[in-house]
Amino acid sequence: MNAEPMLPQTVEMYLRAYFFERTRPLLLSFGPDWTLRDVQGDASLFGIDVDAPDGGLSELKDLFLGVPVDGDHDLSFVELSGGRSAHIHLVADTDGFHLLLLDAEDARGRQRTQQQLGNEAVLAGHEKSKAISRLREIRSELERQRATLEEANALKNALIATLSHEFRTPLTSIFGYLHLLDRRGGDGAHAVQALNAIRRNATYLFTLAENLLEYGRGESGALLCAVAIDLRALAHDIEEMIRPLAEDKGLQFSVSVDVVDAAPALFDEVRVRQIAINLLSNAVRYTARGEIGAMLAWQGGRLRIEIRDTGIGISPEFQASVFKPFNRGGQSGSKGAGLGLSIVRRLIEQMHGTMTLESQPGSGTRFVIDLPPLEPVAAVADSRGGAALWVHDRDVLVVDDDPDIAQLLEALLLDLGFRVRIAADAAGAIAEARRLPPDVLLIDVEMPGLSGNAAVYQLRSQGYQGRIVTLSATSTAEAREASLRAGADHYLTKPLNVEQFVSVMQRAAQPQ
Repeated sequence: MNAEPMLPQTVEMYLRAYFFERTRPLLLSFGPDWTLRDVQGDASLFGIDVDAPDGGLSELKDLFLGVPVDGDHDLSFVELSGGRSAHIHLVADTDGFHLLLLDAEDARGRQRTQQQLGNEAVLAGHEKSKAISRLREIRSELERQRATLEEANALKNALIATLSHEFRTPLTSIFGYLHLLDRRGGDGAHAVQALNAIRRNATYLFTLAENLLEYGRGESGALLCAVAIDLRALAHDIEEMIRPLAEDKGLQFSVSVDVVDAAPALFDEVRVRQIAINLLSNAVRYTARGEIGAMLAWQGGRLRIEIRDTGIGISPEFQASVFKPFNRGGQSGSKGAGLGLSIVRRLIEQMHGTMTLESQPGSGTRFVIDLPPLEPVAAVADSRGGAALWVHDRDVLVVDDDPDIAQLLEALLLDLGFRVRIAADAAGAIAEARRLPPDVLLIDVEMPGLSGNAAVYQLRSQGYQGRIVTLSATSTAEAREASLRAGADHYLTKPLNVEQFVSVMQRAAQPQ
């Protein structure tokens, strides 16, 4: 098979035309001594004047200086003095040689373009490297900022936990001793009135503290505490808290109670109070004249709360935004922080209730809250007396580093019929429980040194079989689960709900 293709004549003619059009060849024939013999092609295209004495031929001769002309040679992309680029081929012949110049401008342009693209690619690579470095710096900065935010969030959580303990522990002491004083009776109507005033204001303080803690806790909220609610007593307390605020502004204020459709059900009384007090405080703030009213009622086992006022009202376009934190819904004259309604909505959602808002500018506002019971009512002991209260022949070991709380718990438990011992820390509790195991261990979780949960875990691992009740100022589900995993049977939160405390301690005292 022939190595050289035998092309059809038409193809050969096309290739010849293509080659001549693109390269525009110039053939210069020389003798051995560089004497020009013949010229074929357009010499002027390459800046050569063959009629001149030199005509630029010496430049070509210099290109091949020292190169034997009896062999073939080629030079690519030679830039001639005229500025034209050419491929130059030296082709040896029997009695001389030929120089074939092929136009290389197009090829030079493509080469320059490729070089430019290459340079741009290099520059782009540098820019990409710089961009990647910058992105790495930005990512590192974001990581540092995230770490800072996580640290700030951890500090916030630690602050909330500290505030929770600092608020709830003294309030536990206040409410507990109020209960004991109430049981023993005061010296006359003035003493009873003073005790009630202290209780109402302590409850109001507790509600305000819970607002702060509720906001800090985030969406998860705190552990719900289910107790039976006395609507009349709750309405009386709310009226005594809010009436002075309303009368200071010359407003009429009333609270009504409907217990005709009462059904045994449990609710979180603290959160119900928070809802009512927040809504009524807002009503007082935004009502300049007229009246404010509240209604508490049972409806089919559910709790219905209605708050109404004749205040400035809320425009329809602001009714969605008033439930956002720190948003006052465009209401003028506000001095509040804008947290009340956002907390109200969160509390209602935590208790799986609903809330409706009816309001028009200048026509006042009406909130209606509907709350389902948390669970069916179980037999709840009466904390004011009765044979069901008494516990016989049962020992309890109370562990709390706060002497006031320890003495309060001792008084409450002695009132129930327990034999009471006290330990001031977890290490002492472990030693005392080993020496003489109690029937019930009542231990505070937050103590310096060894925590209550750690002490419970050690005692369970060492074989202690008695009932354990943990007491904590942290009212979250996570804290409750941590105590139960450590080995506790019950988890109570501060401030103590005496009714719930009595019920739990009675159950714990039952023989296993």
